[in-house]
Amino acid sequence: MILTRQKTENINSKTVMKISDDQISSWTKPWFSNEEERADKTKKIVESAVYNHPILKDLGIRVFSKGSYPNNTNVRKDSDIDIAVELQDLIHVNYCDGVTDESAGLTNYTGISSQDFKYYVGEALEKEFGVIDKSGNKVFRIRGSKKIMDSDVVPCTSYRKYFNWGCRKGIKLILNSPNGKQNVNYPDKQLENGIDKNISTKKRFKNVVRIFKNANNYMAENRNSENYPSFMIECLAYNINNSSYLANDTWREMIINLCTEAWEYFKLDEFKQSNRWLEVNGYKYLFHDDQIWTRSSAKQCIKNIYNLLNN
Repeated sequence: MILTRQKTENINSKTVMKISDDQISSWTKPWFSNEEERADKTKKIVESAVYNHPILKDLGIRVFSKGSYPNNTNVRKDSDIDIAVELQDLIHVNYCDGVTDESAGLTNYTGISSQDFKYYVGEALEKEFGVIDKSGNKVFRIRGSKKIMDSDVVPCTSYRKYFNWGCRKGIKLILNSPNGKQNVNYPDKQLENGIDKNISTKKRFKNVVRIFKNANNYMAENRNSENYPSFMIECLAYNINNSSYLANDTWREMIINLCTEAWEYFKLDEFKQSNRWLEVNGYKYLFHDDQIWTRSSAKQCIKNIYNLLNN
């Protein structure tokens, strides 16, 4: 019998690229100079279209931006904005043992169905913008202009997960066809936790997220690497310890150290960890079967960023 020693994957790999310190520093900044104005205008137009619809205007609806723009982690590839249109009258619930409608203070819902709500949202958008892309299972897509941004409008209902001690509040997406997944997001908690993380890291967290995203985009454009999901990248940066952000390093040194710490986590058995990595909302595990990414892809993303800047 011939035995061979199993190879241990290393974070280092050869690269021929040289990214300057000035370029890394430029990657900390949002892409568009007038992005806040355009994003806010886009949201307000969608809001007006919904609130002026003859049926929707009488419903309890919240229209808000979610994702990289309100979280202030947007880069060049984040050229569109996600706008949620939430039917707050309809609450999808998930109860733990011992919690009931009565104890939660809820009553049976008798209003408009979620599918009808989504139909009328689409109708309101078509009246305002003309032709929109309705081919997606989850969102309506709106083409931007010089004044507004490309937009994904997300019809959804309120969602609450109740425990004996309280509840978690989120949104549940309205799909045209079920996909076997829960489709629950927690954008308000993501925003809150991102702000807290940024404060705790002396406002370095969101700059690091932008560097991570820009490095990922650079690799995709110049090395035919996979372009990894923006939210996954934000979550990777979120889970790295605050103390690792606080050393007086250059941006390059900081990113290399953060990637090294993330790499050490990927060496561990995910399911044996008492502190498994979470999404920025702090509620959902970062790696599970319903995600559009895998632990392996996240590991490769970190490796790509490390090797791009470690030269």
